[in-house]
Amino acid sequence: MSGQPPGAEGAPDNILCLAGWWPGNGSIAGIFIQEHVRAIAQRHRVVVVHAEILKGRSPRTIIDRSEEFGFPVYTIRVHTPVRRFGTGAFLLRLAQRKLIARLQQEMPFTLVHVHVRTPETGYAPSIAGKWGLPVVVTEHNSYYHLGIRSLPASLQRAERRAIRRWFGDPRIAAVMPVSMDLARVLHEDYGVPRERMTVVPNVAAEVFRPGHRPAVPPFRIALAAHWRPPKDPDVLITALGMLPPRIIRHLRVDVAGGGPDMPRFRERCIQELPALDVHFHGQLEKPAIAALFQQAHLFVLPTTADNLPCVVIESLSCGTPVLSMAVNGVPELVNNGNGTLVPPSDPAALAEAIRLYAGGERPLDNGIIAKNAQDRYSRVAVAQRIDEVYRAVLAQRPKGR
Repeated sequence: MSGQPPGAEGAPDNILCLAGWWPGNGSIAGIFIQEHVRAIAQRHRVVVVHAEILKGRSPRTIIDRSEEFGFPVYTIRVHTPVRRFGTGAFLLRLAQRKLIARLQQEMPFTLVHVHVRTPETGYAPSIAGKWGLPVVVTEHNSYYHLGIRSLPASLQRAERRAIRRWFGDPRIAAVMPVSMDLARVLHEDYGVPRERMTVVPNVAAEVFRPGHRPAVPPFRIALAAHWRPPKDPDVLITALGMLPPRIIRHLRVDVAGGGPDMPRFRERCIQELPALDVHFHGQLEKPAIAALFQQAHLFVLPTTADNLPCVVIESLSCGTPVLSMAVNGVPELVNNGNGTLVPPSDPAALAEAIRLYAGGERPLDNGIIAKNAQDRYSRVAVAQRIDEVYRAVLAQRPKGR
């Protein structure tokens, strides 16, 4: 490692990453956080702390340590039979403080990086303040402009005030939303100053690279998502049913992912599209998803709302054009050079776009698509963007800190 002091230009820093979600035990929650941390670990020494509250018969706290991709991951699990009255939160906060105090002694941190604000990471500014450490936040969460709307009006107002207070904490030196659309929401709805925000996109894992794409029929369409709202398989099924039989006969559709809407998705295809060659692959690991994208001629993401979907940047990194909807952050990813956007909930527009691609009337350069995507979404590219934010934040620290 470099002999320069932490915080110096080009020197590796000690970064405490507090993850709101982290994948494991079959769960894919937080896999985009994991990719961001892997990008950071290319330049810095990283420690990850992830915490969760679980229902148990008696109160107990378990801390597990694992080594993932060359950096340690600590998972705090608080088991409690009583989730009311803040019992679990109190036990969790106690365990977090003790663990992080020990880690700080072993490897003094340069800054604290929060990956998604959640109840489990909300303590970050107070703990960072104990050691005079700046806090930076990466936000991937569509809760701020989508999920929050599902709350009752009074609870929604209280939640908005709490979010505004949290982001207004002066110890939070920088916020990195993954899309310009999310940056707009954070500014307009929660008062985060634009000058404190830098948009840093999600990461496409290294496995998403161009591969062998068949040059002969069938025309292959790939889909991958967790199939529940706002993902909209119904508009796709309706659109496919509007295609001429000569197109349907030369299509193959590969669907990856799980979710509560998957059984209905499958059943509607069987009942309404009997002539369609469709394959449901279930939940796949990234290498298998990459293989689907590499073989596909088109990736389709039917949705009514989306922040900055990783599957879009992963498809583009394979050189596969994307057909999706003009919602939220998706237009920041898809343009006339790498795909097509149609209005949400418009099966006729979606059907026409599929027809143009399947009929060879919408040719695009797969190599250029892949190169442009890798220049923006690779680990190296995203690590550079995050490092620029770190440098700017650390340059503002008082001397002697």
